[in-house]
Amino acid sequence: MGSSSSMKMEWGPAVCMVLIELFTTGQMLLTKVVVDAGLFVFALLTYCFFLGTILVLPLAIILERYILPFFDTSRCIDT
Repeated sequence: MGSSSSMKMEWGPAVCMVLIELFTTGQMLLTKVVVDAGLFVFALLTYCFFLGTILVLPLAIILERYILPFFDTSRCIDT
């Protein structure tokens, strides 16, 4: 048998793909139930986008903190 790190490297992508499929299926089922109950489709899309933003924003801030420490507009303007 291999070491535990090689097992993680081998099974990691498969586990991630299964989780993505489960989340996608769950989202589709919830969308069908909510729309059949009478929620306006554009309201559902708005809620999904806001939820995605709220969940991804802290991760993006933490991971990108050292890549773009500041934004300087003078770099964007050609003079």
